[in-house]
Amino acid sequence: MKNIAVNKKICENFCSYYKPAKDSSLACMGFIVAERLIKSGKEIPLDKSVRVSDAAAGEKLIRNMCALCPFYEADCDFILKKGQASACGGFILLEGLMAKSLICIDDIKNIL
Repeated sequence: MKNIAVNKKICENFCSYYKPAKDSSLACMGFIVAERLIKSGKEIPLDKSVRVSDAAAGEKLIRNMCALCPFYEADCDFILKKGQASACGGFILLEGLMAKSLICIDDIKNIL
């Protein structure tokens, strides 16, 4: 799957911050991880059916992935507002995949 197709599917389906006309070279860590999982051969459904909230999965993602994100300290509304703003699309996708047991936190740790 080409990067443009992955970007379009992940960002359009999951990210409320996505703006198609904006610089596509910027990417959240969730997107980067999802892209790496796909490139490694992991079957990752990119449709909205995996959009499931799971507090335990979310906490694991925050501890293990978000802290490495370039937006974490100054630009991540989700972190800065302590969960009172939307998470990025990559986070939402990965949280749903973990909630449905399609991936685990070790898959994410191993890809970072």
